[in-house]
Amino acid sequence: KPYSSSSAPSAREVRLHTRRASTRARALARDMADAPRAMQRSLLRACRRLGPDWFPSAPANERLWGNGSYASASELQPRLRQFLPAPLRAHVAATGHKPLVPWLRSSLRRSGGDDSAAAPLASDELLSFLGEQCALAPCASSNEEAGLRVDAVSGFAGGDAAVTKEQYVFAYNLCFTNLGQRRLRVLSRQYDFREGAGAVATQIKSDQPEAAGVVGFTPLLEPGQSFGFGSGVVLRSPKGALTGSFLVMEEPTLEGKDLKMHEYMEQAELYIRHAYYKGLGTEQFYLPLGQLQFDVSVPCVSAR
Repeated sequence: KPYSSSSAPSAREVRLHTRRASTRARALARDMADAPRAMQRSLLRACRRLGPDWFPSAPANERLWGNGSYASASELQPRLRQFLPAPLRAHVAATGHKPLVPWLRSSLRRSGGDDSAAAPLASDELLSFLGEQCALAPCASSNEEAGLRVDAVSGFAGGDAAVTKEQYVFAYNLCFTNLGQRRLRVLSRQYDFREGAGAVATQIKSDQPEAAGVVGFTPLLEPGQSFGFGSGVVLRSPKGALTGSFLVMEEPTLEGKDLKMHEYMEQAELYIRHAYYKGLGTEQFYLPLGQLQFDVSVPCVSAR
């Protein structure tokens, strides 16, 4: 209550005003002390939702549709770098593709959220990022076979790309990473796209010509190398799924005329190239694609 210059407050009013100001100050101090702990609890809950094997994914980018490119597996992907909060970016750059939740939980619990090493982590930026990753997690997958890993993420293209209200356009980005010591080449793919209710929407069967390669490539992956590409599908329901696999071969060691022929065939038309590689007789195996979900509530990065 304000006091006018014409009337001085009584001693009782002064005591009451002082007690109220003191109560407000204690409450503010208590809230400030509890804030780091509340943030820590929220971050730990997000870690539990993501699970112990979680590694961050960049949202799908529809602009990668039909494109492919190589990268070093030891380098942080540019798209992922763009979205990672600074403390996570530094950790991933230093440790590579390893689950982050064990490190996050240890860092946050080291000193109840008050430790100087944990302090940079406990932020609204990290909490927002983990929330986005929780929403994205159902539309991301990862699987590994014989030293080759495939990571996938999907997103709703939306906007002008959605043809009608009964058609939903989704983009998906995939990345192969050679974790072993063998030179490996991806030859072909087999896909089953399903609507939300489970009905088959479309298929790419292994014996069809369009199964050859991925977006026109039959990518050769040296040890420690990655190859990423983008594509998409139109569904009639706001949710769906993709399952499938990739036929992979071990690249042969050749010399002389055989090597020259091999180099020549690398420039051949896709279907001829594919037939040539399959006929080489080197070891081949199938790399299953972990089931990839489609959901209109999960947008592509360029659709945000």
